[in-house]
Amino acid sequence: SILAAAIHDYDHPGFNNNFHTKTGAYLATLYSDKSILENHHCACVFEMMQNSKYDILQSLSEDQRRDVRDTVVEMVISTDMGNHAKLYSTFKRRLNESEDWVSKREDTRLTLVMAIKTADISNCGRPQSLYLKWASSIAHEFYLQGDVEQMLNLAVSPFMDRRKDKTDFSRGQVSFINFIVIPLFESMAELLPGLDFAISH
Repeated sequence: SILAAAIHDYDHPGFNNNFHTKTGAYLATLYSDKSILENHHCACVFEMMQNSKYDILQSLSEDQRRDVRDTVVEMVISTDMGNHAKLYSTFKRRLNESEDWVSKREDTRLTLVMAIKTADISNCGRPQSLYLKWASSIAHEFYLQGDVEQMLNLAVSPFMDRRKDKTDFSRGQVSFINFIVIPLFESMAELLPGLDFAISH
């Protein structure tokens, strides 16, 4: 999980998956419009690890390496928000079943997937001063993409038009928190009650 978290945005170009698809970018073609950036993050890192100098898994057996790779790829791909509804639905359903999350590999993987997803959007659960700094950085990245879309005569993506900053960005953040962050945090707190503190923020 530490490896997945460390690489989950590696070599991120600052433009989202939708932008790559709309512009017919090379990565969109390479990954057939499926979790484009997430596949790219994984591919870059595992390609780098072909060099023994960077292969931090070289002491593992072949089976262990495969297990680590499969787990890391599944975790990183899960951070594509395009996959969120399906994963969240699966997790909610699983919460109502057995309390044993360790006997089956798919259950363990699901907990790791939900953990990295929670961490990926955790800025919304931080104290307000930190959250506002993160939100400002996200706005900056969004508006840079919106500027490029405007230059290319493309429709500016939602919440990425700096001309609408005073209305759209705050509305987008409120919607994101209410419909994505809070439900996810509440569900994770069902699994791990110690996470209750995050909900209070």
